[in-house]
Amino acid sequence: MQWNSIPVIVTRNPRARKVWLKMRSCRGIEVVLPYRVSAAEVPSILERHKAWLMERLSDLEIRGQAPGQNPLPDTVELAFLNRDYCVAYGEGVRPELHVEGTRLRVLLPGGEAGAGALLLQMWLTDLGKCHLVPFCRELAQLHGVTISDVRVRNQAGRWGSCSARGGISLNAKLLFLPRPLARNIVLHELCHVAHRNHGPAFKAALRELDPQADLHEELIRTAWADLPAWTKWRKADLGL
Repeated sequence: MQWNSIPVIVTRNPRARKVWLKMRSCRGIEVVLPYRVSAAEVPSILERHKAWLMERLSDLEIRGQAPGQNPLPDTVELAFLNRDYCVAYGEGVRPELHVEGTRLRVLLPGGEAGAGALLLQMWLTDLGKCHLVPFCRELAQLHGVTISDVRVRNQAGRWGSCSARGGISLNAKLLFLPRPLARNIVLHELCHVAHRNHGPAFKAALRELDPQADLHEELIRTAWADLPAWTKWRKADLGL
């Protein structure tokens, strides 16, 4: 359905106790309904929250991430590496991405933006494996933390995680962060090897390794919203 020319997707969640509204980058509005709320109520729900929705839409338009705007970038700026990549697009029989130094060439059949976003995510993940894995292992060795393995993925909702067996998982999106912020996140996960919760002992350990932890965590909390839209698209969202 459409609301004020914005695409609207309505879903139901058996665990939802109230209505949730989300303005999805490049896709439109997602309305999550509890089963007790009728879909017929959606238009009135959207009207009641019109001011918030239009404000969110304006923010996305400024970032080039509003519904209908092309999410594919001309430049990928990776602060962790202090490196910018130029991206060029062309027609291809099948989706392909070629890397030549700091130049990316993306070939897409019919200019499919979804396929392009997926290719860029895969490239970002591979780049993360090259740079984030050794970065994490060096920090672990420096601070005497024993870890089992390090994995890099394009995670949907978290910067990193630590398993009960000492395995570290890092989000490829860390490459968009300045190195001090990425370092804080890696140290955060390394502290979880010994401290499985966020209690006082964990916080003390993190502050010992990163004296500016409080400042870094504040900056990290706002960094997610500034990530490019194509990094957040899920395969299911792309129709692939």
